[in-house]
Amino acid sequence: MKTYACRLVIGPPDVVHDDILITAADGCPQHHAILPDSTRGAECVPAVAAFPIYHNASILCLQYDQNNLVTGSSDSTCIIYDIKQGYVPVRRLRHHTAAVLDLAFDERYIVTCSKDISICVWDRNTGNLVKQLRGHTGPVNAVQMRGNTIVSCSGDFRVKLWNIDTGKNIREFAGHTKGLACSQFSDDSRYIASAGNDKIIRIWDANTGECLKKIVAHENLVRSLHIDSISGRLISGSYDQDIKVFEMETGNLLLDFPKWHASWVLGAKSDYRRIISTGQDPKILIMDFGMDIKGIEMLESVCPINKQLQVNGGTGTS
Repeated sequence: MKTYACRLVIGPPDVVHDDILITAADGCPQHHAILPDSTRGAECVPAVAAFPIYHNASILCLQYDQNNLVTGSSDSTCIIYDIKQGYVPVRRLRHHTAAVLDLAFDERYIVTCSKDISICVWDRNTGNLVKQLRGHTGPVNAVQMRGNTIVSCSGDFRVKLWNIDTGKNIREFAGHTKGLACSQFSDDSRYIASAGNDKIIRIWDANTGECLKKIVAHENLVRSLHIDSISGRLISGSYDQDIKVFEMETGNLLLDFPKWHASWVLGAKSDYRRIISTGQDPKILIMDFGMDIKGIEMLESVCPINKQLQVNGGTGTS
């Protein structure tokens, strides 16, 4: 995050050992950042690693912490990597019968959701399947955890709350008129944001199920939501190529970055100083509002960036 140099590429042997992954046809490194003045920076030849356990289809989601990286794939499986041992894969999770679309974990559980319309809860330490949750009637596109509660959203237009201990669906949020692509818990578990193909963001009271805000947000499917609870802001990314920032309490639009990507925005996250997004372009963009502000790094230990989005792009535009 300080140099924007790519340090490691992990994948199947035929991919990571292909020269084109490292060097472009003109001989320049494939891994680099484009800085605000359009010059290249952090050109690098990263280390590559191939292991006996690897995905043989698209990797659709990931999350990591200090100890583990967990990935989910179109091959219907998840792989757990040991970061401290050099990103060595230690376990593969198999039970879903279709693509794993999203995942989340804490110190106890790994939760995965799938196109097979189910949610699986796994013991993080053993890899054993604890339970499978069924109740959605369409692909489950997103999951998130807060304590013993899971929030999920689906192509069936529904947002659901689940109790991990009982495996029961404890609340359902109805109101969207088309399939959902994303949902988010606030840090205090009081609110849930959801959005999808009806182009509307809804803010729900997690305890009562009441829809508190209905934000007409984008001109196409809303693919990504992120609640920045510290600032009280909501960041959205859409297939209309825009990224927007809303005030959670009022629903007012605070910032708009139209056509920030040249194609669909697939993910957008923020912390106290940056908005980071990924798109179908394909590239990673970093908008750093703390550039050149003296002492800005002192805030890093207070507001660490959400670690569901890996970063290897450049500052400004990439």
